[in-house]
Amino acid sequence: MAAAKSKRRESAVSFHPGWRPERAGGEESRGRPEFPAGVLCFVLILGAAIAAYHNSFRGPLVFDDIPAIVENPSIRHLWSLQVLAAPLSAGTVGRPAVNFSLAVNYALGGVDPIGYHIANFCIHVLAALTLFGFLRRTLQLPSLRGRFAGRSRLVALSITLLWTVHPLLTQTVAYVVQRTELIASLFYLLTMYCVVRSYDAARKGGWHGWAIASCLLGMASKEMMITAPVMVWLYDRAFLSGSFKGALKQRGRLYLGLAATWLLLGALVVSHNDRNQTVGFGSAVTSWDYALTQCWAIVRYFRLALWPQGLVFDYGTQVIKNFASVWPQAGILLVLLGATVCATIRRPRLGFAGCWFFGVLAPSSSIVPLATQTVGEHRMYLPLVAIVALAGVGLFARANKNAALVVVALVGTLLGWGTAQRNEVYQSKFSLWSDTVGKRPANARAFNELGNALDSLGRSSEALAAYDQAMQLKPDYAIACYNRADLLLKMGQTDAALGLFDQALRLKPDYFKALRGKADALMRAGKGDAAIALYRQALKLQPDDADAARSLRVALVSAGQSPEAVERLEAALRVDPRDTRTHSDLGYAYSKLGRTELAMSHFAMAAQLEPDSAEAHGNYAVALQRAGRLTDAIAEYRQVIRLKPDDAVAHYTLGNVCAQTADLVQAVAIYQEALKLRPEYPEAHNNLGAVLRRLGRLDEAREHYRLALKYRPDYPQARRNLAVLAGSDVAATEN
Repeated sequence: MAAAKSKRRESAVSFHPGWRPERAGGEESRGRPEFPAGVLCFVLILGAAIAAYHNSFRGPLVFDDIPAIVENPSIRHLWSLQVLAAPLSAGTVGRPAVNFSLAVNYALGGVDPIGYHIANFCIHVLAALTLFGFLRRTLQLPSLRGRFAGRSRLVALSITLLWTVHPLLTQTVAYVVQRTELIASLFYLLTMYCVVRSYDAARKGGWHGWAIASCLLGMASKEMMITAPVMVWLYDRAFLSGSFKGALKQRGRLYLGLAATWLLLGALVVSHNDRNQTVGFGSAVTSWDYALTQCWAIVRYFRLALWPQGLVFDYGTQVIKNFASVWPQAGILLVLLGATVCATIRRPRLGFAGCWFFGVLAPSSSIVPLATQTVGEHRMYLPLVAIVALAGVGLFARANKNAALVVVALVGTLLGWGTAQRNEVYQSKFSLWSDTVGKRPANARAFNELGNALDSLGRSSEALAAYDQAMQLKPDYAIACYNRADLLLKMGQTDAALGLFDQALRLKPDYFKALRGKADALMRAGKGDAAIALYRQALKLQPDDADAARSLRVALVSAGQSPEAVERLEAALRVDPRDTRTHSDLGYAYSKLGRTELAMSHFAMAAQLEPDSAEAHGNYAVALQRAGRLTDAIAEYRQVIRLKPDDAVAHYTLGNVCAQTADLVQAVAIYQEALKLRPEYPEAHNNLGAVLRRLGRLDEAREHYRLALKYRPDYPQARRNLAVLAGSDVAATEN
């Protein structure tokens, strides 16, 4: 008898209640193997995620994706310690786990957005699978198993599916830089999952170790992880131990390990305390104003969770300063907080849902200001679990299984459709920012980004109007001022651009881009010495900026300071011997110094390193032409035309070289091709006229001289050629 009892005790320790066949009816009691059912759940979760996010993979990198990926030098070095130290401008500063994941993406596919989107999607699916496991095992605990006997997998799967396809999560998945939220949430869920797995495991220490490791990695991903150890304690009290004291007594080492992970988070925060201008109590936003804003924000999040219409990509930086504006939301929030406290005391399992919602939101949505983003829908990625879980559990507790499944299928289909529709907005920068300004017309940042999107589409006048609107909404907006100046410079309005660059620098004296932009404008205005001084000043702010360094070298060459330019270029080439632009710049510098052979060798190397670069072949062709190697120059110009068949200038220049070699018939044909591409090309008309005159085709020559003067009335060479031709006609008549 004693032996039998011993065997039963061993059996109870060896198997988790959720995995042991239950005596009551249900899915476990039928004795079916669980593996196929688990595979089916995996397929359903993956299928739902694909259906909702199938159209999210081709969206461009937008907004903070640019500094985090395109302009982030630390992700260029996957197996270097540098990958753990992102620059301050990147959204991954102080988040080494996320920065490392971006470095992996960069190593696999550079800055191609599709790889980053696929990675975000995969992390989302992993989070969903972890959530499913966590919910299922929670529902199988002794405290809940009786209520959900035989239905734990079905309830957990339903909740997970609804959460996976909810439109409120779209920003977190489709916006690459929100991988910070994704990865931190995954580790948050893994921490909880490992804890519940340890409950009836034969070797609890192993699962506790994995929980601590997950929590540690979460701390290296985002600050929202700070509440995870407390959340584990609340979960333990509500579902496992029954009391806070019992939780500490039974799993003291686990809590000691979880608390130790705060040391890493503290070290990461302290090491990047220069973010205090935008994050924390030293920012420009007061705690009171931020708290008032969060009253409005949290109630909005709750509404979007229940009715996800009117989603906004960027809410801007506005804060609410008047309590009278948000007293209804503040009242709702106080009621919800009070209900959570009461439930935590009297009905701990119900109260845990409220603790989860407010606890996960607390680091970003309480009194600690985040000045650059006061409201953000991505913050609801993990808190949404609480709302969906309460709804799912309540549905299955009050309705029969078939009715509940119909509701889940219907709601899930609508939510998935809404997510797919929302993903369409992310397919281009223009659609994303147009949608944003339509919903948040007071958002200056959105108008600035819309201006950038319009500029990239070549819609310059509309872009200028968008920048004007941004500056009207926020007169001290240095970034919009710079963007408008940069666009004016590209449009050839150098004087107007210089004025705006100065305005941007008055607003923000250490603005690197404005310094570099003003230097570019000064170069256009022929003020090389002043431009060189500004380039040097800009490089003091960002010594590693390759564009500013190259611009300085070009300016030095243009200003006749080629020796210093060559010295800098040779140093750059030692760092990266295969940099095409450096070879091209060295070619220019050596040309200025009269060292023709060295110049041509660097132009040739640039063309060799980048055989598909029309610019590299064009530079080499010009050098060959100047050196008198016309046959080789023709070959290089033909490479340019092969790569850019619609380049009228390349055709025109090749026609000039053919004329130099006395291949006049070929020159005529090439000039005519140039004029097909650009009919209003006065230089091509003039030179074609000259070749036709040499061929004796005087009437045609006269017509092209006239066309050259039509398109450029102040063209002295064309006027002189026409006069010479008229003089020849008079002489012929007299004879």
